[in-house]
Amino acid sequence: MNPKYEPVAYLMSTPAVTLDPSTHVGELLQLAESLGIHHFPLVDASGLLGLVCTCDVEGARPEQTVAQFARRAPVTVRPEAMAQEATAQLITHGVGSVVVADEEGVWGILTRADLAAAVPELMQDVHCVYCDSRDHLRPGHADTWICRTCAPLDPG
Repeated sequence: MNPKYEPVAYLMSTPAVTLDPSTHVGELLQLAESLGIHHFPLVDASGLLGLVCTCDVEGARPEQTVAQFARRAPVTVRPEAMAQEATAQLITHGVGSVVVADEEGVWGILTRADLAAAVPELMQDVHCVYCDSRDHLRPGHADTWICRTCAPLDPG
């Protein structure tokens, strides 16, 4: 099978480590360090509420809640979506991960790094134009990508 058409259910990290929106930033940072992950879907009894990354809480006080820093409309794909679709969502929305979810709940998370490892040809053009990093990218000028470290260098 062409890896571009591999269902994300086979590529995602699972289970996703979800957090309650009332979780404190200090707890998130401890979990991130101990588990080696950076993206956390926020879930409560009503379902998926948002997504928070460790970069979103930089400079936050440990006692603040993660809900204050969350992306309220996380980018999602269904478990049966293909890798190519997930890549398009990452690029279109300029995010580092998509939450794999359906009406039954959150199934996993698929990061830019997961896709780069599993289907490198889909991610070959997604890197910082200054340092080649694939982490914490944002859209730069002229259809390029730039990491947060190099952002001050971008004239955009």
